[in-house]
Amino acid sequence: MSRWKYIKTVKLSDLSLQRIKKVIMNRLKYIPHSLAWKLNTAPAKQSKLNLDKYRDLHKGKRCFIVANGPSLKVTDLTRLDGEFTFGMNRIYLSGFEPTYLVVTDIETMLKQFTDEFRERKGPKFYNWRTRNWFKNVPDLTFINLDYNARFSTNLNESGWGGHSVTFLCLQLAYHMGFSEVILIGKDHSYKGQGVPGQFVAATDKEENHFIKDYIPKGKGWKIPDYKGEELAYELAREAFEKDGRKVYDATIGGMLDIFEKKDYNSLFTKEQPA
Repeated sequence: MSRWKYIKTVKLSDLSLQRIKKVIMNRLKYIPHSLAWKLNTAPAKQSKLNLDKYRDLHKGKRCFIVANGPSLKVTDLTRLDGEFTFGMNRIYLSGFEPTYLVVTDIETMLKQFTDEFRERKGPKFYNWRTRNWFKNVPDLTFINLDYNARFSTNLNESGWGGHSVTFLCLQLAYHMGFSEVILIGKDHSYKGQGVPGQFVAATDKEENHFIKDYIPKGKGWKIPDYKGEELAYELAREAFEKDGRKVYDATIGGMLDIFEKKDYNSLFTKEQPA
């Protein structure tokens, strides 16, 4: 989907005064964060050094990006033992511990579950704008996410959020040199009506994730922008293929149609190289 096609899909009903105001305010609030990154402040410098260490660390290998959709209920995650994995948000509620944990959304994740994310072990990548919430947290690298719609091949400069934490996982996988990336748990079929980006109070009937109370009652989640996500995923597919690499989608019953489909269980019929 081209940027122009994406713009044409935006409905007038989606352009509420409140949404426009929020967009403007978010960009104004981002200015000091952008300057702090560009001026190479101490936390920015450390994150950039970390990113240098991760660059091409897994060149030529394959990895799995594990989203949080209901399809994980019928996905055997034990088959990922020994694989490189990116997990997002509260994936650990499934009992699965990814190689790398990635969290970008400030309002629905990093703000609502700050203590949880502060205590997570292992390598982590969080939104740069929340750096003051996670001081002195081991194995943490911050990623600066701006509003320039593109697939970033240099995260030391910045990346784009792409309307989904999955998109940052794809940029990180590229940065680390993975040649084959496989999505699972990316159902792309949220239940819930509203304007994209709208904050919705959670109820005890929320069914958009692999476990009940993933977003507990009293907290909230956002209506996804599927068209925006699809634009981002097309950019990711193009970037990987341009470099002779590939992204597949092995989500069981998933509705995303951007990447070539793979049968999840077929991926483990042969022993994978170490």
